Amino acid sequence: MRIFWILFSYEWRHFRAAKGLVLLCGLLLLTGLYGIYYGTTEIERQRQHLAALPELTRRNVAELQEKFPGPADAGDIGYYHSRFAVHHPDAWAALSLGLRDVNPSYVKLRLLGLQNQLYAADNTNPMKMLSGNFDLAFVLVYLLPLLIIALSFNLLSSEREEGILVLLLAQPVRPADVVGAKLIFRMSLVLGLALLLSVVGMLWAGVPADGRVLTWLLLTVLYCLFWFGVALVVTALQRPSAVNAVALLGVWLLLVMLVPSLLNLAVAAARPVPQGIELTIKQREEIHAGWDRPKTETMNRFFALYPQWRDTATIRERFVWRWYYAFQHLGDLAVAPQAAAYARGLQQRYDLVEQLNLLSPAINAQSSLNALAGTDLPTHLAFQRSATRYHDSLRAFYYPFLFRKVEFTHDDYAREPTHTFTSRPELATTYRGLTKLLLSVAAVYGLGMVLLRARPINPR
Repeated sequence: MRIFWILFSYEWRHFRAAKGLVLLCGLLLLTGLYGIYYGTTEIERQRQHLAALPELTRRNVAELQEKFPGPADAGDIGYYHSRFAVHHPDAWAALSLGLRDVNPSYVKLRLLGLQNQLYAADNTNPMKMLSGNFDLAFVLVYLLPLLIIALSFNLLSSEREEGILVLLLAQPVRPADVVGAKLIFRMSLVLGLALLLSVVGMLWAGVPADGRVLTWLLLTVLYCLFWFGVALVVTALQRPSAVNAVALLGVWLLLVMLVPSLLNLAVAAARPVPQGIELTIKQREEIHAGWDRPKTETMNRFFALYPQWRDTATIRERFVWRWYYAFQHLGDLAVAPQAAAYARGLQQRYDLVEQLNLLSPAINAQSSLNALAGTDLPTHLAFQRSATRYHDSLRAFYYPFLFRKVEFTHDDYAREPTHTFTSRPELATTYRGLTKLLLSVAAVYGLGMVLLRARPINPR
């Protein structure tokens, strides 16, 4: 044990003398702090926007009360009155933004057709919805492995190339102690940085001290151990430092860049999903066609779905709000299969990525951190379902006014349904990610140990 600590202290002195490595660690620390700053700033910006929405609603109501000083037609109010379905972020979202800056944090809703409003901001390629952002999770998942590679590519090869390894092993020192001391020193350094950034990020973001703290730290530790395991495998091959560096960078490119890109392409081909904007266009076409259809045909289709309003007066006017909102809703129903297929396709694509992410610990770690922070795709789809239910409740609130010809008063604004939705962690996904990372760590260390046993360390 004494020899181990002598070797460990030697590594510390060697690290302090290597100014480039010290600078690299400092740069990663600054990058991580910027990632925390970016994430917390982005979430704070979203919170400020969400906090301003009640004031926008209040101004909208004040304008309508001024425009309609007395009892009004509920059709006018339903058309001009805007409400918001809001998606509040969890505090953890600041550390792993996931899809929060890709998808809208709120949806502005009127009594018109839903799908057009729900997917109005969804004009991006669904493939983009699987990527991440520059936050602490990005630094840990994509940049930290590069630091591990920089520290570990010459784990033994530099001593061998300088002729020091021959002298070192001529002493009563086991090769396992040399490899262990070097590896554990570097692990201590990197894990210290990663855990320091995580703790700073948690304090900065003000996350609650619940079980997710331990889960985040476990994910971070296992992911770092995986990359040190890769370094151990490459070291066990006992190749020159230049070859080791190329090999480790190749593994990083393979697991962090190439495999995720190929996986996205394969998943997109296996689970094709239409663009949300296509759904919006089709719904608009259906609604525009509603103007040209006979009113009787439209209302009969509507009454078949809602027979409780069948006894309302026959429409003889050229325009009446209940007919207008009826064909708006029928427009929604006309594209309901496509809307369900769109959401189902995104979920299936996400599920397939989760099944295959064992091939890339980087994707697995990113998905697990997003799930832990409640910023993944299932959370966004849950918000959309919540917004849909809110729109249904608005229609249910207005229909008695429209079909029973009840006048809408100023007091009725306060009785309108409201909406709120806060992200929840997908803990099942996170725990599956932890298990996969544990398997990946066991695999690389097992391979490294087998190689070291099969090929004893050559000092020359």
